[in-house]
Amino acid sequence: RLGSGKKTAVLLHGFGGDLNNFLFNHSVLAEQHTVYAVDLPGHGSSSKTVGDGSLASMAATIQQLLLELGIARADLVAHSMGGAIALQLTKTEPGLVNSLVLIASAGLGPEINAGYLRGFTESRSRRELKPHVQQLFHDPSLVTRQVIEDLLKYKRLDGVQQALQTILDSFIEGETQAAAVSRQALEPGGVPSLVIWGADDRIIPADHARGLPETVEARVLEKCGHMVHMEGAAAVNRLILDFWSG
Repeated sequence: RLGSGKKTAVLLHGFGGDLNNFLFNHSVLAEQHTVYAVDLPGHGSSSKTVGDGSLASMAATIQQLLLELGIARADLVAHSMGGAIALQLTKTEPGLVNSLVLIASAGLGPEINAGYLRGFTESRSRRELKPHVQQLFHDPSLVTRQVIEDLLKYKRLDGVQQALQTILDSFIEGETQAAAVSRQALEPGGVPSLVIWGADDRIIPADHARGLPETVEARVLEKCGHMVHMEGAAAVNRLILDFWSG
């Protein structure tokens, strides 16, 4: 938790990530809000028990977390799979969500790089893992030896492999997302929403930022990949703060 703003933001990372994925955003966003970055079930320091691994299950976990923290309404900032979880929570518990910032979000269309997800999940060595992780970035040189070592250390923790596989089996069907979450939350009259994408996203296509309702603000940033909130952190932070102020 950082900041002491009157409004509260909750940051939700993507598949295989953790709260450190928001390392370049957390402190800046905390200038305006009280900001919590969380580890999703099966990830980071959270329990490696994920139930059926479904979006509904993880959204229910976030709902319980908000209740336990005494957060009546939150501004959600969510990346990739975290975005699909945020959309699911907004669909089932709209009263808990003040606004949505969806970054390279899952749940907005069927296309996804299933090969990446399987490769990341199944990789057991640095040599196997590195080419998959490099797909996350426009600039693959950002994937340092330390990044790979940290990921392998996480993947070797008891229960992680099974947790990732369970989530993956629920999340994709063949080569596509198992089910695009209803866009109900993004329809006119829904919660205020900002969608941000990297133009060079090789995991979920930036085309998913197009064709959304006119009431949704959508921005596609050049020379950024799936981890647009890291590669284009300054621009992403500015977009979020402007959106919150608007």
